[in-house]
Amino acid sequence: MAQVVIRDTMLPAAIKSAPWTDFSGFSWRDVRLFEYDNHGPGAGTGPDRPQLSDAEAAQYTVADYLGDWNPRC
Repeated sequence: MAQVVIRDTMLPAAIKSAPWTDFSGFSWRDVRLFEYDNHGPGAGTGPDRPQLSDAEAAQYTVADYLGDWNPRC
C-alpha cells in the first residue's frame, strides 16, 4: 500500500488546498497520505488534508526509516 508523510515542511502557495489526487484510477483515499506540523502558505487542514496526531507522528521518524544513514552528509 502506498504511503506518503509530509511533515515539518514549509509548503509554498503552489500547493492546492486539496493537494492529493487519484492515481491511475486508484482513489488517494485508499492509500496512506498524511501531513504533520507543516507551515507556510500551502499548509492547511481539512477533510482533504489528513493529519497525523502527535502520537502517530512519533512513529514516523527519520531514524525509523533511514537508521543511522544521514543523507545530508
